[in-house]
Amino acid sequence: MIPRDDIVAGIANTPLVALLSELEEVKPSPRLRPLLEFLTDIGLLQRKGDKYRKAQHLSRPYEVSPLADAVSELFQQIVLPHIVAGRRVARLTMELQRALYAYTSAFQNMRVVVAQELMRYGGLTLVAGWFPCGFSSELMSISGRDVVIMEEREELVALEMDRLSLIPLASAPLGQELAAASFYAFENLPLNELKAVLEKYGKFDAAVACQRGADLNALREAAQEVYYIKPRDSVMLFLNEAFLDALGLTRPLDEEKALKKAEKEEVGPFDVYVLRSTG
Repeated sequence: MIPRDDIVAGIANTPLVALLSELEEVKPSPRLRPLLEFLTDIGLLQRKGDKYRKAQHLSRPYEVSPLADAVSELFQQIVLPHIVAGRRVARLTMELQRALYAYTSAFQNMRVVVAQELMRYGGLTLVAGWFPCGFSSELMSISGRDVVIMEEREELVALEMDRLSLIPLASAPLGQELAAASFYAFENLPLNELKAVLEKYGKFDAAVACQRGADLNALREAAQEVYYIKPRDSVMLFLNEAFLDALGLTRPLDEEKALKKAEKEEVGPFDVYVLRSTG
């Protein structure tokens, strides 16, 4: 379900990885070791003791796709500067905004399954953090839900606002008495300000959070159902957390205790935890 080959191809085509693949051996600093471990996990390097060397059987050339191009740019411009120098992205260029949006396409199949198979039709839904999963139009067109999207960076809000305004909404399925979704709103707020959103819109029928640090207890108070999504794939976990850190977005919280009572559904390489309100 995840286009893993495109993601790996994008990372492999960055100048740094091309350089590392030419080195016979490198011993990294503690700061760089997680990066080299990640490159080892996806087969671009191999480890020997406390050193790393180029992989012996590296498949080349990699096919270039729009997603691979986007991942390559994001890895080079966002992930590497943050890992190497702790640098955060102060301003998102239009090119980076487009690449970030393209990256959300890696989650499209999962979005469709969640909206189509796991969620009831109709209702007001809060998306507590649009990035990285990109939930919006599938909720509206497939499951007929009105949507409020909450995100912390203005550029991401503006990017999705422009895109969503151009998408025609599908009609309601045959046999459904509900009208097709026609309402969407955006809130440029930190994820810990759920109370302000709740006061403005009232209680939600559902809330969706994908690998973000929205307080699950607060979400359960704000919505009848909460869908919390965690990738199992190590590539997505690493990239998502690197993007969130570099962009200054709220990271995932340790919610293992809160998720113990959740209903768990597997959607490809993703775990979807469903928490239902007791109120």
